[in-house]
Amino acid sequence: MKPHLFLIVLVLHSTCAGAQQPEPTIEFSNRAYDQFDLKKSKKILEAILSMDTLQNEEKCDVLRKLAHQDWKYYEKYGLAKRRLLKADAIGNAKYDTWMLISRIERESQRFKEALKAATKAKEFAASENEVNNASIEYARAVYAFSEDQIERRIAIDTNLLIETSELLSTVLTTNAGMPAPSKLLLGIALLTNDGINVLKAWQSYFQIQDIKNAYLYLSGSAKKLNQICKNWNGDKLAISEQMILIDALASSRFYEFIPSYVKKNNNESDYTQEIKDVITYSRYLKEIEKKTDAYYRLIATEQENEAAYIEWLDTKRKKLWNTLSLTSGKDYNESDFLNETEKHFGARGFTGGTGNYSGYVLCLGHIVNQEKAKVEQYGYQPEFTYTQIDMMVSNGFSSWFWEDKAIGGWATDNEIIRVREVYLNGPITAWNTVTEAVERKKTEETINTFLNNSSTSQLQLSEGLAVLLRFDALIDLYDGLSLSGLSGQELKLAFFSKYEQYRTEASILAHEGRHSIEQKYMPEEFAKWNNEEREFRAKLSQIIFATEPRLELAGMLTNVAGNSGHAKANKRIVDIAIEWIKLNKEKITEYSDDKPELSQIHLLTIEQIKECYQQADPLNK
Repeated sequence: MKPHLFLIVLVLHSTCAGAQQPEPTIEFSNRAYDQFDLKKSKKILEAILSMDTLQNEEKCDVLRKLAHQDWKYYEKYGLAKRRLLKADAIGNAKYDTWMLISRIERESQRFKEALKAATKAKEFAASENEVNNASIEYARAVYAFSEDQIERRIAIDTNLLIETSELLSTVLTTNAGMPAPSKLLLGIALLTNDGINVLKAWQSYFQIQDIKNAYLYLSGSAKKLNQICKNWNGDKLAISEQMILIDALASSRFYEFIPSYVKKNNNESDYTQEIKDVITYSRYLKEIEKKTDAYYRLIATEQENEAAYIEWLDTKRKKLWNTLSLTSGKDYNESDFLNETEKHFGARGFTGGTGNYSGYVLCLGHIVNQEKAKVEQYGYQPEFTYTQIDMMVSNGFSSWFWEDKAIGGWATDNEIIRVREVYLNGPITAWNTVTEAVERKKTEETINTFLNNSSTSQLQLSEGLAVLLRFDALIDLYDGLSLSGLSGQELKLAFFSKYEQYRTEASILAHEGRHSIEQKYMPEEFAKWNNEEREFRAKLSQIIFATEPRLELAGMLTNVAGNSGHAKANKRIVDIAIEWIKLNKEKITEYSDDKPELSQIHLLTIEQIKECYQQADPLNK
């Protein structure tokens, strides 16, 4: 059965439909970008850049956006670099400029230049969050540099790796559980034979406080890692220990680090066939990721050859099938391939279209947890399997293209699949929004601009409205926990936990639970509904059954442009709120006839938001 995808919006953009304006604006460029119209987005940005009245701050922003497009989609390194150096010379937001320069240098394999750029970004950082992000970008360059040296049989810089381990450990001291530094620390620790940091990074990534009390699905991996790593400090492991380590990495799905670790140690011929199969699979994943990213770049620039990619992927799958000792000699078919790679390596995903892109894409990750779950909506109580996948090799074209939004998972009538890493930064970002001075100031400036905006354009109003709804929800969460007597690290961890609970209840249990209910109890109707209708109904549940519906509504407000099922469903969600306000003005505190209804959605109480959408829900009726 075709999976039904849900999208997670990680960073808000202005994408709401509004009347066309004669002059080009960044908002209209963003709108085109969010509809995959790269040519139009780029054309608008170039038109903005030619305007005589353009202020320096906006000019630097436009130069960065163009440089990002030049490199990511068109691979024009020289042009991208010139734009960024021009932005640096102007001088606004130099941190953002040098962060992008570092990324482009790293992805161009100019590693020493990438390290210099990341160091400059750190010099211009204005907050703890920016300092940490610059440190993470520096570590990415260090690890990529080391991988390249290993691949070319050049001795790696162990001192640089150790210094970077210390840098990442500092980041994790105040940001335990943050995925990027946790994964990087694990990869670097493997190259420096640092078992203690392997354990620290593994626990941080999976947010496990005690390695001896890992949850059931990862308990075997945790036991093996602890056995090998607790006393591993600088020396090369024995062959038997190397194999236990590789097995533990594979069973916890850290396949990405296995090829470099194996090549550095140069003992592959001494391993058992089972471990050799793991290594073969790990290398296969790297090939798949590289080719799929290249394919997505061709889609973005309207040069894709879908049939050629499908043929290539099928050829690679057959080659893996015939190479693995587990399957060699057996007749190949796609169904058996998917079953066997899930059984032995935890692979889970699909190929085909998504709710945001109808062409052929690959979603491929690896299972890190499974459990039974139950939801209840309007008297329906379906039981289903709740599966978390991680270590994504590809998460579809839209996730690759946008970067700040990602496919958060999909559902069938008896299973919900959640892409774990998509959610991991959410609690940290939310915490920084409320508590980190620079981040909070940026948020409050956006809110003030929205509150003082006299425009009636949905395009101009939606971003500020979404930020305000989200901020109000986060402030209430923080204040509630603080008033309960929590403070310091206890308050932070409680905030993380509660935020994660809010998002899981809404986007997983409520949204995907609705899909499961309708697939199971009304399959004929479900089969007839288009993607817009399916997503609309699921988004109603996502709001109605959320503890904090303002967080959910905020994510929908900024993705209503375009023809995708998600965008059309979001527009219906927004229109329902507007119509409800028109009919219930007298119930809304501080309502004003002088402002458009859209700009006053934030005045609704939690109870009014739920009432609004319950009245519109066909299942409720």
